Amino acid sequence: MKPGDYVLNLIKDAPKNRRTIALIRHSKRESFNGIPDELRDSVGITEEGIVMAREFGEAMNQIPSVKRLLLGHTIAKRAEMTAQSIFDGYCSESQARILGCEPTITSPVVNLDNLVKVRNTFGWSNLIIKWLDEKIPGNTLRNPYEYTDETLRNVLHYPGLGRGELLIIVAHDITLFPLIYSLFGENVKSIEFLNGIVISADTNIAEISFVDAKNTFKTERRIS
Repeated sequence: MKPGDYVLNLIKDAPKNRRTIALIRHSKRESFNGIPDELRDSVGITEEGIVMAREFGEAMNQIPSVKRLLLGHTIAKRAEMTAQSIFDGYCSESQARILGCEPTITSPVVNLDNLVKVRNTFGWSNLIIKWLDEKIPGNTLRNPYEYTDETLRNVLHYPGLGRGELLIIVAHDITLFPLIYSLFGENVKSIEFLNGIVISADTNIAEISFVDAKNTFKTERRIS
């Protein structure tokens, strides 16, 4: 499976008479080595990451049910570059538009200094486990369930997305970990570049799916 294939397959299977929303991790990024934590939003994607994202966009052309493609991203450079590279690969400017930082995907980090201290104490993987178990104070990371509710509300109520249209939002693994845990009850250990959740929504119900090499999850959530 190539990066992004799980999401592409879910999009292909999405009902044509619904809105489709994909919230995905960015493409392969440059190393964080030597980059202060407060400057990590400035880290972009690698040349390989650009190719991966462009190929993802090219594959979108093989999904005839997509009437229009909208691309949003977080403020991080690697998310913006991924969205632009997907757009470049899609190469159908009349049927695609980059929205910028819309809809709003906020960071779950409340205090970066506190986060760095906790990460240095427990390590990244154990930090995520403790966070999802609600054992990290709210002055460091937001409650994962509250964060999931806000994120889903922001994407599901984004205006201007019609039936048969696709909204892809490029975010981060720290965005997706709490959503996957809150929605499916599973703590996945890692999320591949360009993988994420796919939402198929009508007026009242959102069907939400996630697939990787080990898991296949699907659930429904009422839109309120």
